[in-house]
Amino acid sequence: MFDAFIFWLGEELASAGSSLFDLSKRVSLFYLVSASVFAVFIFYFRYGFAGIHRVKSYFSWRVWWHSSARTDYQVWLLNRLIFSIAIPKTLSQSVWISFLFFFWQEQGLSNLSFGWSDTLVMALFTLCYFLADDFSRFFTHWLMHKVPLLWFFHQVHHSAKVLTPFTVFRTHPVEGGLFFLRSLTVQSLVISIFLVLFPHQISLLQIFGVLVSTFVFNILGANLRHSGVVLSYGKTIEKWLISPVQHQIHHSISVEHYDKNFGVILAIWDRLFSTWSSGHDNQQIIFGTGEKIDNGGVLTQYFLPLKSAIHYSRLKLTKLLHNAQLLSLEAQEHFRRKFK
Repeated sequence: MFDAFIFWLGEELASAGSSLFDLSKRVSLFYLVSASVFAVFIFYFRYGFAGIHRVKSYFSWRVWWHSSARTDYQVWLLNRLIFSIAIPKTLSQSVWISFLFFFWQEQGLSNLSFGWSDTLVMALFTLCYFLADDFSRFFTHWLMHKVPLLWFFHQVHHSAKVLTPFTVFRTHPVEGGLFFLRSLTVQSLVISIFLVLFPHQISLLQIFGVLVSTFVFNILGANLRHSGVVLSYGKTIEKWLISPVQHQIHHSISVEHYDKNFGVILAIWDRLFSTWSSGHDNQQIIFGTGEKIDNGGVLTQYFLPLKSAIHYSRLKLTKLLHNAQLLSLEAQEHFRRKFK
């Protein structure tokens, strides 16, 4: 039994390590390097050789081995182990796509027979897939901030006092599970609908097996979002695409930055929800929540949100029961007066 556990543990840790060489993962070495190259190019173009030093924080050992960064790595690896146990294989995307495919057919959805070319269908599908995925990530993220019970878990991500590309994995398992279900639901819906409407015609526009938009997003500095590299795209572009400085504003401890820039790739959702804010190359930001969790280790990251959520739920339940009791007393008094 112990040998089997050690074998499983080794396989899971090896799988996590393989992310460094997997182009479908944002933290692959290829994207880590491309982010720095992208930043150097932009800063050189704007400021000449004097601008290149702005990238130095990306390579700082003090950042990558900061206590907060080490917590990032621990949470990342522990979550890999937790989800390998907690999420059943039956929740695979292919299973749900098959289920939804037959469900849509039973509801009367059928081949549109428009005679569109494979290229047009593929482009339309990729666009719909991208927009649905990006908006659902934005909206789920927005809910994590707006719903107090969800915020207790999302604050784990915001408790990072320094940002590295691995901070993207600094999430409580509850949040990780919600985002997994988001991805499973939205992507399966879009794929299944297109499979019914355009059978044998759909496929994602991909580069090296990665969705084009994701590949471009990753290669052009996605990892700079969780870093100390203060890089703006300029106000015009930032109205459409979320820049590293905009996401760094989202992680700011300052009150004026609260609930800003929830977007992942597109900024249009933030503009629609009035949560958009631009940034600039010289902004200075302190990261964190300003709460106890910022200084906690991995155990604090896992258990403090649970404790807060339970306490909050108890208060809400007590208030609900109290209000119900008051309503009951009022109803009894009304009934007594009416039939006195």
